Amino acid sequence: MRPGVRGRSLAALLLVAACLVVAQQHASAGPTATVQSITAPAKIGYDPAGGAPAMRLWSECVTAANAARRSEGAAPLRLDVRIAMAATGHSSYQAQTQTMSHTGYGVSNAGNRLTLAGYTWSRWGENIAAGQPNCESVLSAWLASKPHRENILNPAFRHIGIGMVLSSTGVPYWTMDLAAGG
Repeated sequence: MRPGVRGRSLAALLLVAACLVVAQQHASAGPTATVQSITAPAKIGYDPAGGAPAMRLWSECVTAANAARRSEGAAPLRLDVRIAMAATGHSSYQAQTQTMSHTGYGVSNAGNRLTLAGYTWSRWGENIAAGQPNCESVLSAWLASKPHRENILNPAFRHIGIGMVLSSTGVPYWTMDLAAGG
C-alpha cells in the first residue's frame, strides 16, 4: 500500500460512519416512531460478493459508471466523499427499514441528504436498487432501465457517490447519487 493511502481510506470510512451517526441523530428527531426505532444494519459499506471495504466498492462502481459514460461521449464523474456519505446513509435507511424508496429519514430526498452532507448542489439525480450482489450487477440493472441510464449518462452531472448496505437479512440496498455543484 502506498504511503498515505491507508490514512485516506480510514479517513473516508470514518466520514461515512460520521454521516450515519448524523443520519441516526436526524432520524431520532423525526416525526415518526418508525424512524425513531431504527437499529444498525448488519454491514455498512461492504460488497457481499467479495467483502471489499467501502473505498474499493466506490472505486469499482465509479469506474463502471465512467466506462458507460465514456462509451456515450460523456465526461467522467468524480467521486465526492460527501455524496458517498449521503448515498451510504440512505442505503443504511433502506436496509434498516427493508424498503426501497427515494424518501429517507424524516421524509428527506437526495437533495436534502446532499445538503446535510455538506455538498452544495445545483442539480442532483438518484438511483436506488436492492438485491444485486455487486457493482457489476447493479450497474447493469440501472443501465438497462431508461430513467436510471439517463441519470448515469447525464452530462450535467460532475460528481458521484455510491453506498451499499446489507440489511439484517443480508439483502444489499444500493444508492447512487449524482450531482453538479452550485
